[in-house]
Amino acid sequence: MECELADERALKQLCFDGLEPQKIRRINPRFRNKLLLLLKPPRQLAERIFADASHHAMGRTTREAYPAELLHITLLCLGCFETIPHGLTSRLKAAMGAVNARPVPVTLDGSALFGNRNSLVLRNGGDLPEINALVKLLQRALRQANLPYIAAPSFTPHITMIYGCGKIEPMPAGKPYSWLAGNFELVFSHNGETRHESLGRFALSAKADRYEPLESQLHLPDKLIGPRKRPNRKQAER
Repeated sequence: MECELADERALKQLCFDGLEPQKIRRINPRFRNKLLLLLKPPRQLAERIFADASHHAMGRTTREAYPAELLHITLLCLGCFETIPHGLTSRLKAAMGAVNARPVPVTLDGSALFGNRNSLVLRNGGDLPEINALVKLLQRALRQANLPYIAAPSFTPHITMIYGCGKIEPMPAGKPYSWLAGNFELVFSHNGETRHESLGRFALSAKADRYEPLESQLHLPDKLIGPRKRPNRKQAER
């Protein structure tokens, strides 16, 4: 998920107490450091993804696969900054530490090209409702604490394996990449340095309430059941 400000409304959304708005400039956020909430795959799985992506890249692109320790699913982008906004970070850690949510199952079973720069990503061919529900829960917690985030027009959970690789063929589907995410992480992503600075890790609990179904998961019956019609007088007299 790209951390981009589409318009002035998105930029104004970042002006909250503790955010140090004087450091925000109107330049392309793609080239800025970012404050992110992430899910990261376990080390062994991340190394497998990296190895598979590196093999696929050979002879197809000059771009290298993204390092295993940095592979992630972005849940939310919280803003673009020159340096770590420590005042904001303290408030974020307090709000995220109070979140009570269940672990989320993750399965990525295919690949595709995303974005204008044609980055190769892992994604799921269907839905990942628990991840979507977790994002909604995090957004609600941020709003309640009067903390900023950038609302993307759409959300597709994915892991970027190769950035800016051009129009290459997707990686063939093999054994799905699956894990149960037991925590999420707050990181400061240093643009141009290929480095994540971890600012906090927050556990997900199996004792938490089940996720609320999203509106897209609510199905009405094919036939609406209403009050019974009263029999007319002629039928009642028979």
